[in-house]
Order: sequence, then structure tokens, then C-alpha cells
Amino acid sequence: MADTKQLSPVAVGLSAGLSILALLFYALQVATLADLAGSDAAGNAYAQAYGAVEIIFLWILLSVLALIAFFKGAMPTWAAIAALILIPASGFVVFEVLELLSHPSEPPHLWPLVIPASIPPLVVAYCFWALLPSLRAAIPARLAAGVIWGATFLLCVAIVPFEKVREQAYDRLAAANEKYEADLAKLPPDAPLWDWLPFLNTRNAIKQDEVMAHIRKLERRQSDTELMLDRGDFPMSYLRAFDLNPTPALCDKARALLRKRVAPLVLKPGESKPYKAIAAQVAEAADAMEWLVGYGCSCDAEALAWENMTKAYQGSDWDIHRLADARDPKNLGRIVNNYPERFSMLTPKAHLKAWLGFADNKEFHDQALAGARKLDHRTADAVEMLNDKSDISAPWKVLKYLPALDLETTAPLCGAALAQVHGDLAKTLRPKADDPRPYSELLERLGAYEPLTALTWLASHGCDAERELSEAEDLIRTYQDSPKRAAMLAKLAALHRKK
Repeated sequence: MADTKQLSPVAVGLSAGLSILALLFYALQVATLADLAGSDAAGNAYAQAYGAVEIIFLWILLSVLALIAFFKGAMPTWAAIAALILIPASGFVVFEVLELLSHPSEPPHLWPLVIPASIPPLVVAYCFWALLPSLRAAIPARLAAGVIWGATFLLCVAIVPFEKVREQAYDRLAAANEKYEADLAKLPPDAPLWDWLPFLNTRNAIKQDEVMAHIRKLERRQSDTELMLDRGDFPMSYLRAFDLNPTPALCDKARALLRKRVAPLVLKPGESKPYKAIAAQVAEAADAMEWLVGYGCSCDAEALAWENMTKAYQGSDWDIHRLADARDPKNLGRIVNNYPERFSMLTPKAHLKAWLGFADNKEFHDQALAGARKLDHRTADAVEMLNDKSDISAPWKVLKYLPALDLETTAPLCGAALAQVHGDLAKTLRPKADDPRPYSELLERLGAYEPLTALTWLASHGCDAERELSEAEDLIRTYQDSPKRAAMLAKLAALHRKK
């Protein structure tokens, strides 16, 4: 039958506009579907929701384009029926692709993306073939429809093997999990550390935490770690994870292994390799050195060797800066002096913050405060903690234990402590006359009255606290009278300096 359908400029123009809009959604859809798991759980959920919305809008546009091509172009009836079936069917298929691509680390990985990436251009191409007489004259109807809708059908059917591949991957994963559970159950509780390490290699975070908890309780973990360091098969990134004692022996063995492992990675003159070839090894070394240096084990020579080796590779990333930081003197002992994991790790060099970190523990309370009182740098540390804006608990710790620390009331200490007290008093609720509140509520609001205790100590030890004393008295008087309230007011009145 002769093709008598004439060109419809309005239909072509409308289709061109819709095609541009479809192109926008097409680009967004492909970009979104290609990165559905590149964020955290919440981010990935948003990406999947956006992907679903983009699919819906894109397939609506494709359907509208097909309707325009059918009514204003020359589309054979059988091709129209194929379009009527395949366009919505392909939309449902793409939603299956969305599900597959939400777990791209599993087979068939990103291969299903070929379906949503290929079908929209095919549909748009056929619609313009139906609208433009010149294209219809150049390409026979059977060939055009057969190629376009045949390819679309094959792409839709391709979801079946893709889903089969995913199903097989899950079956293999289930079998691997069963073997993992069986092997773990067979492992004796006192098995050597190297027998436990393979069981950390699991994507089951709960199991990984359980294995790690068991390793941290192994009595032999220290000696096993040192033995593995001597053998050269210890995973250095786990140094910080096993609750090890950073002994001199461990330090020496770890440094020796770091030197041993960097040597084979040094490039020969004229040799060139991308940084990704050593990225994992560098990250592992940086993890180890951060922990070692943090616990007072100097790794200057090792960090410099790794840094120089890394610079020779193309595209070095931020881990090289971690290697440089390992040689920064201010980082030597930073962990053990500020955030030790155990009370036994505290030394006279430790910051006051580290000692007070154990003061709330009933087991170490008395020992922690006794040790803190012996620090020759405790007053300077206290001033630093009072001025710490990054840790809101640091000033509170000092005020809480101020009377027990035997600090020297220097001008910096008085100024920093009184400023903290003033801030605490100023932000405390002052009840109005028609809203009486008990004095006990004030004590609760002040947090076991540490600011008042600190204030009385500061004023009685030579700090000029006239303003804060008057401020505290005014605050206390806004609460109802009681024996404790009267006693506190009397104590504060006695601390005023005689003029």
C-alpha cells in the first residue's frame, strides 16, 4: 500500500519538544540508575525513589510520543499493537532493572542498565520515522518496525537471564554463609588469632562484630599478633581493632614489618604505575602508623619511606597526607595521652582530660583523681579544657572535679572557669514571681550544682568572683526559700570580698 500520509509540522514540532524533555529525563534516569548504591542507606533509598519517579515520567513521555506518531504519522496497525504492548511492558521491566541495580555489587552488576539505556532511543527513533515522510521513504515499514520493536522485545526478555544470574548469586551467597556458620561453629574458643581472622571477612556486620568481640577477649591475641608480625602475615589495619597493648616489643615488630612491606612497592627508575595499584597497602600502613604513633611509637622513618614511595605513583590521594601526619611531633602519643582505652595506659604525660575520663568509673574514681592531682601540667590542662569549644563535656568535667584537683588559681584558670560558670548561670531559668519553683529544681537545672560548687571553690581560693557571686545570689533568690537555699546564700555572702 502506498504511503500517503503527509508531513504534519505541528505534530513534528510537538514531538521534538517532548523528545527534548524525554532526553532530560533519560539522562537523569541513566545517571541515577548507574549509582543507586553510592551513598549511605538513606541516600540510597532517596536515589531509588528518584529513579522510580524518573522512569515513570520518561515512560509517560514515550507513550505520548507513540500516540502522536500513531495519529499524525504513518504507523502500521501491527506496529501500533506492538508499541501498545511493548512500551508499558518495557516500563515494568525497567522497574525490575531498578531492583537489580540497587545492589550493583552482586552479579550481573551494572549490565541490566543496558535495558533502560537502549529502549527510550529506540522508541523515539521509531516515532520520528512514523512522522517524517523522508525517513519512511528511506527505510521500509517492515524493516523499521521489525528492527525497533524486535530489539525492544529482546531487551525486555533480557531481564530473565539477568534475574537468573542474580538468583544464582544469592544461592551461592547462601551456600557460602552456611559454610561460614559451620566453620565458625567448629572453631575452638582458644584457637590462635590467625584462625579467627578469615571470619572477619564477611558482609554480615553482626557476625563481624561478634568475631571481633571474641578476638578482643583472646588471652593470646598479644602474643599471636607479635608472632604474625614476625612472620609478616599480620593485617596491619587491625592493629587498632584488637585491644592490644602498645608495648615496645609490639612497636618494634610492627615498624619492622612496615619497612619490609614498603620495599617491594618502590618503583624502579623510569617505571610508572597508577596509585590504585597500591591504594589498599598504603591505607593499611597509614592505619597502622596512626595507631602506633598515637600510642607513642614513633614511626618517622617508616612514614617517610611510605610517603616517598607513594609520591612516585600517579594520582596519589589523601592517604599520603596521613603518612605525613604520622611524622608530626604533636601526634606522637596523642591517643595514649588524651583517649587511652584502659586505665593502665595512663602515664604522667597523659592529659588531665585522659585522667578525668576514668573518674566517673567507680572502679577507678579514687585512683584517677589521685593521679590527676600529681600531674605537673594539670592547671594548664584544666585551662585548655575549660576553653575547649570542640568538646562540650570538657569544661563540665573540670567544673565537676575542680575541688578535688588541687589546681593553682592562676589568672588564666580563674578567667576560664568563671567564664564557664557565668555562662551556666546566665542560661539557667529564672522563674517569675507568679511561677514559683522549688530550689531543688534549680539544683537539677544546674546539674548537681557543679557551677555553684566550682564558684565557691574559685572564690575561696583567691579568684575575683564578685560578679559571679552576685549573679548566683540573684538567680537563687528567684526560687522558693528552703534550708538548703538559705545555706547556699549564706555561703556565697561570706565569700564576697570585704571592701
